Amino acid sequence: MQLLSSKPSSVFPYLCGLFLLFWAMGCKTAKTHYREGLERASKNDFSGAVREYDAAIAKKPDDGSLYRLRGVAKYEMEDYDGAYADFTKAIALVPTDAESYKFRGDIRQNRKEYRQAIEDYNYAINNQPNYAKAYNNRGLNRARLKDMKGAAQDFSQAIALQEDYTVAYLNRANLRMRQKQYPQAMEDYDKVIQLDPNMVQAYYNRGVLKHTQRNRKGACADWQKAFELGNAEANALIKRFCK
Repeated sequence: MQLLSSKPSSVFPYLCGLFLLFWAMGCKTAKTHYREGLERASKNDFSGAVREYDAAIAKKPDDGSLYRLRGVAKYEMEDYDGAYADFTKAIALVPTDAESYKFRGDIRQNRKEYRQAIEDYNYAINNQPNYAKAYNNRGLNRARLKDMKGAAQDFSQAIALQEDYTVAYLNRANLRMRQKQYPQAMEDYDKVIQLDPNMVQAYYNRGVLKHTQRNRKGACADWQKAFELGNAEANALIKRFCK
């Protein structure tokens, strides 16, 4: 009996399967890629998210939100130049996009372009007046430009908008300590630790403040806690001042 090859009967289904696969991929809408991008980003698969947003943008190139989302994913991947370009494109398409202004401000801050960063935070706040992070970050840049009054106002506004904003309390505490407003700084450090008992920098800095106030025992206790939480610099202070 002649044996028949199995190849001719298997090639067609295989090719059909490939055709269906490519057809299905080609039929994905921008919305589908958008959703899959969000899903990947939620799992910290930012490179996968970028690929999905690339596909979505190819199908819907005038959607500013897609550029913003891709910019955020690139920002998380530390591709700051790529993120900057995406946020700028998002702003061009949607001039009221507060989040893109805020993120672009963050990149400008990292580049030490403090005045330009403040401009972006201004736009973010103008378009979203309750944007606590934009106030906090603008405060940081104002402090770097020696505008201490403006920085204090921004940190306080961030706290007014978000009462549990530990980073804003910490920034205001550091500013107040630099200005020798020690009771107010202590109050803020206490609040940070109340909100987040593992905020290592709050223990370290509160220890410095207590040492400045000649509270050696309190300073050493705070530095010990900071060291236990992983701050190696605190150990040097313990060895020097807490014998």
